Amino acid sequence: MSALRPDVLSAVESVIREGGERLRSLMKPVGGERFGRAGFVDGSYALDERRGAYLLALSAASLLVDGDRLEGVLRGSSKPLVTLLIPKSYGESRAGLLMSTLELLSALDLARRGVEAVFLDGSYASEMLVPFGYVRDVYESFTSIASFDIGSLDGYGEEAAEAVEEVAGGDPLASMSALLDRIAARASGLYRELGSRSPDLRSRKEALDFAVVYAEATAYLAALNLLLEECSRSGVALFWVAKDAESRYIVEREGVAGWLNDLALLDYAWRDGEAVYAVLEGSKFGRPKPCAVWPRLLAEVFGRWSAYGVAYFKLSRLGAVAQMTYPAFVGLESVERALATLLSLSDRRGYPRPLSYAHHIAVLNPEFAKLVADELYKREGSQLVRSVLAPSGRALAGLR
Repeated sequence: MSALRPDVLSAVESVIREGGERLRSLMKPVGGERFGRAGFVDGSYALDERRGAYLLALSAASLLVDGDRLEGVLRGSSKPLVTLLIPKSYGESRAGLLMSTLELLSALDLARRGVEAVFLDGSYASEMLVPFGYVRDVYESFTSIASFDIGSLDGYGEEAAEAVEEVAGGDPLASMSALLDRIAARASGLYRELGSRSPDLRSRKEALDFAVVYAEATAYLAALNLLLEECSRSGVALFWVAKDAESRYIVEREGVAGWLNDLALLDYAWRDGEAVYAVLEGSKFGRPKPCAVWPRLLAEVFGRWSAYGVAYFKLSRLGAVAQMTYPAFVGLESVERALATLLSLSDRRGYPRPLSYAHHIAVLNPEFAKLVADELYKREGSQLVRSVLAPSGRALAGLR
């Protein structure tokens, strides 16, 4: 590998130093009153690929902090939820979506427990960008070989959204288990209609992929919409906290996009900072193109909740800069109280202890899904089901 020329390195350093000087001027001290009662949520999943399916294990951990008292609510990996993803198309993306759905139901549970704020691990932007990814790809794959009006499927979309409202409340794990059953029923009904119009094997395969993703993605957006509606109505502040994020709001403004992301630039600019933050407001998502989700719900979510804010913060001199994102109905005073809350609860590296606890309680051993899948395979009597549950070729070849 050739060494970087000194003149090039000097030029890069000069540009970054100049941007860093401007960013230091954005730093504000974290202070003020913290929230008295707040909830924290994190989720995890383990996935094992089989010949014709994925075995998915889900878990979520949630905690309440009331003054100086910490109370566990959801038990995380000690009480996982197991399901099969059939068909296995887009398995990893769907697993992440279903885990997020469980996290949203868990956050909704906390929002209804009299908290002032709920903190989730991750990014509000990521939650809202779901329709721009594989959900869009599934729609394009199906519509490239089938002609239909997605609006004609409104009944199935409405049923999938209503299923979320029917199950929400009480234990989030029980709600998620019931929701998975309802999603499967809605997807089966939709496939029967779409499959009856599909003339060949390929189109039936695409119809099944579309039906499953349509039901899952609609349920996910309905859960997100329900959480946002609940928090907006009841005055609960809602935040997502990310240790790592690829956002480039600041670097694009500074003209160094492509070199660094925001967190990397701020780590340099705020390298001596402690208990500091900066807020960027006025961000908004564009309207997504048609995708495999109920159009009316998609329009509602992006019509009501597309505006959002971003805060960057560093709580310890020894720690790294982190990102906090939130829907626009959360006011600046709540953002400042959120940061004061995180500061009061942070460890020496500047990371909020409740989110760290929730992560460690939730995280699943990757081998857990494999052990469950192997046991199901051994006990299954049907040869067809055994073929579906057989270990993947990679596993049999020792390439897992």
